[in-house]
Amino acid sequence: MSTDPPQTTTHPDVPPFPSPSTFSILPDIYLLLARLNILQQQAGTASTASTPPLDLKDLPAQVYPIKQRIAKAKAAVQALPDVERTVEEQEREIRELERTATLLKRRIGKLGRIAAGKHDENELRDVVMKGVED
Repeated sequence: MSTDPPQTTTHPDVPPFPSPSTFSILPDIYLLLARLNILQQQAGTASTASTPPLDLKDLPAQVYPIKQRIAKAKAAVQALPDVERTVEEQEREIRELERTATLLKRRIGKLGRIAAGKHDENELRDVVMKGVED
């Protein structure tokens, strides 16, 4: 019995989906907000966090890395294929793919009946002719 991880196959033209860590910015924002003196003063308690309080004058320098991560996440999303497509275009393609899948299932069913010998001549001719036309 093999314990190898399952292999995922992707199309060579499709870039891999970005790592979840690319989009994990909320913890950084929370920590930044927790360090602001203004929040600690409103709470009226001393800081219990392991990081020192942050003065408002230092805020722009601390926000910059978060802005960079947001820009990186946005670029990762923009690099995904078909991100510019509208919902209507995607729904239209889904309907077309569902229709194609239904037709293929019917054809496979007919071929199964033919293979089992439970068919009539018209069904055999329809399957053969459709194969030639498609």
